[in-house]
Order: sequence, then C-alpha cells, then structure tokens
Amino acid sequence: MSSLNFDLELPPFEKAIQLYGDRAGGQGNFEFAGLANLRESKVVLLKGNAKSLEQPADWRRFFRLTNLAQRLSKPLLLWNLPLIHITATQHTISLVLGSAIQNTKMQLLKLPQPIITVFDGNYNWSDIITKELGWVDGGVVVKPEKEVLSTFPNLEKQNLKIVCEKSDISKQILKLLQEVSQVNSEELIANRLESFSLSIEKSVIK
Repeated sequence: MSSLNFDLELPPFEKAIQLYGDRAGGQGNFEFAGLANLRESKVVLLKGNAKSLEQPADWRRFFRLTNLAQRLSKPLLLWNLPLIHITATQHTISLVLGSAIQNTKMQLLKLPQPIITVFDGNYNWSDIITKELGWVDGGVVVKPEKEVLSTFPNLEKQNLKIVCEKSDISKQILKLLQEVSQVNSEELIANRLESFSLSIEKSVIK
C-alpha cells in the first residue's frame, strides 16, 4: 500500500499515516484509513462516516488494511463503522459489493489481532449497544447526554467502556488494548464468529 500523507493531524493520535493503493480503482470513502500511534500503542485505524462502506472500493481498502494489521501484528481500530447494520443491509445490493463484503468479513472475523471499535457520535444509541458491540473484542462509546444506562441491564462487560466526553476516548482505548492483549487469538476468533452471526440474524429479523 502507498501513502501520500505522513504525520497527519488526527487527534487523539500523535502520529498518523494515511494509506492507499487500490489497483481496481477508487480509494474508498473514509475520514482516515492507515496507521496511527496512540502513545506507546500502534494500530491500524479506519475512521468512517455516513458514506463509508457504500462501494466495493471501500471494502477492498478495508480488506487490505485488515491484512496489514495481521502482517504487522497490530490491533485493528474501527471508528464510527456500524458493520452489523451495513453488512445486513448492503450485502444484496450487487454481486460485486456482496463479494467484497463477504471477503472482508471473513478476513476480519479471523484476524488474530484484537479488534476495538469506537463510536463517538451521530449514531443510534440502542442499535450500537444491542447490535454492534457484541462481536468485537472491545468497544468505546460516547454516551449521549439524554440516554440512561439503566435501560440496558447487560452493559457490565469488561470489554465495553462507556464515556461521557470525547476527551476520555484515548484513555479507554489504551485500557482495552491492554485487557484484550491477555486473551489468546483462538478465543478472540471463536467469540467473534459466534457473536457476529447472532448479531446479523437479529438485524435481518428486525
């Protein structure tokens, strides 16, 4: 993969390198996709927006960066990417898109490195809590002010960090990385495969 941008300004990360390189055409629509440093931790980061993962090029870039995380033995950090919702609704749009999604999904679920997801705004709180967090190895969510945690009694999960301010995200990411690094890769993969399938089934039913 190639890069034209080094040392980008991307808080809370101290250093970020955007990565490209799709011979099939198109870079994908991400706010950022590449390598990032958070204090002593180095991660492969994909930061999304409302238009991310709508085209095959998005998924090809996602696939390449998942492979990169495996080759470099670095955690994968997904930021504002509701994958359960996206895979449930876009898989049948076209054969090319469906194939790109399937290839990426299988590579992602079998990644031996930790996968952490972050949601910091512009999302449906109930959907994120009930569908998007169960399959990943850890998650950080910024709670909307109006939401009440007691309405979700199953939130006492070690791998879920709920914060009230965006400034607390980096601290919780580092905590999660330390926690999930203690879990062996076979257990991580087994948990993902089971939880992702269950989450997809619930999304399709609803």
